[in-house]
Order: sequence, then structure tokens, then C-alpha cells
Amino acid sequence: MTDYAAWIGRQESVADIAATPLDKSLPDAAKILAVLGRRGIAAAPRIRFVARVSNYNDEIPVIADGVDPTADRRVFKLASAIVSGTWLPPEEKKSVVMGARLAQELGLKVGDSLLVIAQTVDDVTNADEYSVVGLLDTPAPEVNESGLYMSLADARALLVAPSAPGGYATEVDAALPRAATLDAAIAKGEKTAAALRPELPGLRVDSIAYLARDYLAVRDAKATYSFVLIFVVLVIAAVGIVNTILMSVYSRIREIGVLRAYGMTRREISTLFTLEGLALGAIGSILGVALGALLDLALIVKGVSLAGFGSAAGSLPLSGVLRGEWNPRTMLTGFLFGLVVALVAARIPARQAAKLEPTSALRFQ
Repeated sequence: MTDYAAWIGRQESVADIAATPLDKSLPDAAKILAVLGRRGIAAAPRIRFVARVSNYNDEIPVIADGVDPTADRRVFKLASAIVSGTWLPPEEKKSVVMGARLAQELGLKVGDSLLVIAQTVDDVTNADEYSVVGLLDTPAPEVNESGLYMSLADARALLVAPSAPGGYATEVDAALPRAATLDAAIAKGEKTAAALRPELPGLRVDSIAYLARDYLAVRDAKATYSFVLIFVVLVIAAVGIVNTILMSVYSRIREIGVLRAYGMTRREISTLFTLEGLALGAIGSILGVALGALLDLALIVKGVSLAGFGSAAGSLPLSGVLRGEWNPRTMLTGFLFGLVVALVAARIPARQAAKLEPTSALRFQ
């Protein structure tokens, strides 16, 4: 498995990226692929363009991509998101894969034909007929609703004049071996992008950290809010521990008097109730981590379907399956923090118990 790591394109195309400029193609996609190949980085060239698709009755604008069917599978996971039909066959010409919702809106299914209309590199309108070989259902609503994929050869035949140089592409996408965590994947992507820039002068190399900056900003904000929530939960837990130990102290005041009469010092009484609070915290922390690990395992294996949450919130997709990941550092932090909170919280009733005089404790009713 791989993680998307970097986008490579012409610097001047970035300012006009929303218009998918075909006239700002890469000067030599083959050279870029060779550089990435020497580093052992999976890469896939693409041609992104604006098109219109028609079922001969209705017409819908889409963002289309010409892809290398084989290389693209090593970088992206689109092939695993096929819900009907197959991914683009390398040997089959004039075939397309499209978003399931787009196909539904046009009333198309696998095996049907559609017309693709686009402006060529020379600003001439061109059109051709293609067969639908697969339908996609991905976590990205824009792909499901307006995504269209065809082979690089078909895209070049549709968009590029015969006199254009071979290997025409508007971008190259790169991926690295799957990292253990998202932070590790981001760090690897940044390091790889920094190493590639000197080898690809004049080109723009954007890492996944830059491409996903909006998502990462939301993630950081969510982490802050989560910390506040966790802090509130821990405060509530601390109050519960204090209350439990105080109840234990007041229900055993006469026993404390007996212990003091037998010679136990205030420090020993304080230590006794402190250890009791620490034991409660340890048991609670162990049970909490165990329960959290089980819930996390369920999220990792099965996940939670987001289909019922709508299509999107802003630019964030709300479809597909939400899955968890193992985070031993967070589990260890939660366990240790629970112990510290329990220890600090137990000191209050422990000191209260140590202050009791034996005579007063023995007369307590």
C-alpha cells in the first residue's frame, strides 16, 4: 500500500489550476518519471481537463482525467472504489470510468455509451464516443458527482494535436510506501518534495502537507477541541475520585481512630488513603484504555459509514467509511494522566483523614 506524497507540475499552471490549463503542460513527463523511478517512488502521469459528458439527451460539465491505468493504481486507490464494472483495461480503447452519482444523474450504467466533449490544446472543440466500463463510489463527493477517467492514450487523442510532442501530461503524481501514521506520511512527503525540487528545476513540487493544508488545519483545530473535552472529562473524573475517597474516609472514621490509637502516624494514614486513590485511578485507567482499544479495534476493522451524514461539510467529504488507527502514544498518555489525576485528587481526602485526632474519631457517630 502507498500514501499520496506529492504533485508535480509547471509553476505557472498553479495560479490557473482551477481552469485546468492544457497549454501549461509538463515539458518532459518522461524525464520526471525517470527521476522518480531512480528514487524508487511510485509515480503516475495525468492529463486533467474540463469536459462535458452527454447521454445524447442531457449534458453535464465534469472534471476529467486521462490516466495510465497501470501506473495510476500504484499511486491512487480509485481501482479499489469500483462498485460496478471494472477499472480501465490497459488494452481497451475508448472506455471510461465515472462517478456513480454522475452516472445515475445521466441514467447510465456499465456497458452504455456516452459522448465526451472538450476543448483541445489548440482551443478547438472535439468530441468522441466512449463506453462506460466502471462506476466509482469514493469518499470524495466531487469524484462521485463529476469525476470521469479515461486512459492517457484516449485523452491525448481527444485533446492533443498529432504534431504535439509525445508523453503529453499536465501533472505527475507521486506516492511513497504506506507510513505508520498520518504525521509520518506528511513528514516523508515533505522530505521527498524537498529532495526532488533541486532535481526538477523550473517545476512546482507540492507535498501532501501543502495539498491537504485545509484538512490538516481542521484536524489541528479538532485536536484542540478534543483536548478541551478530554480535560473536562478528566476534571469530572478527578471530582469523582475525590468524592469516592471522601466517602471512604467518612464511612471509616472510627476505624481511623482505632488505627491512630494503635500507633499509626498521620503520614501512614495519609499514605494509606493516597494508595487507595491511586489504586482506583490505576484500575480506572486500565479499564478505560482496554475499552478504548476495543472500540478503536472495531473502528479499524469495520469503521463507521458516513453515508447518512450528507454529501459534504464545506470542502470535507462526508461519505465512505470512517476508520480509526492505533495510537499507542495517546493510550499511554491517557493511562499516565489518569494515574497522575488520581494521585493528586486522592491527596485531598488523604490529608483530611490524617488530621483526625484518635479521641475525636473514636467518638464519631
